[in-house]
Amino acid sequence: MRLLARVSYDGTRYRGYQVQPNQLTVQAVIEAALTRIHKGEQVKITASGRTDAGVHALGQAFHFDSTLMIPEGNWVRAINSQLPDDIVITDVHQVADDFHARFDVLEKWYEYRMYNTTLIDPLNVIIAIM
Repeated sequence: MRLLARVSYDGTRYRGYQVQPNQLTVQAVIEAALTRIHKGEQVKITASGRTDAGVHALGQAFHFDSTLMIPEGNWVRAINSQLPDDIVITDVHQVADDFHARFDVLEKWYEYRMYNTTLIDPLNVIIAIM
């Protein structure tokens, strides 16, 4: 069965979304969590896009295939129990087996915020809890 998930993350400590050799990435952490849930069976995810090092995401979509019969409503809790606090799965839904998170996307939204100031605005600072 194919599942579509949405993830939000604080990318401060990651070298971007996509897997890179010898680097901590969001994709690698999620795939490791899914592999643990699947008792060591390697699970690959395919995202609608990717982010660069240090970039945060809100609602980034990805899909993965699973043979597990976990009720749809329990996937969020199952995956989040295996993830660090700076990566959170917000929803998971079953989709058609031919669905593709990158090619079937209807809309992407990017927002870039840069603060070039000598004063720190506490309302515009994301604090990573480690």
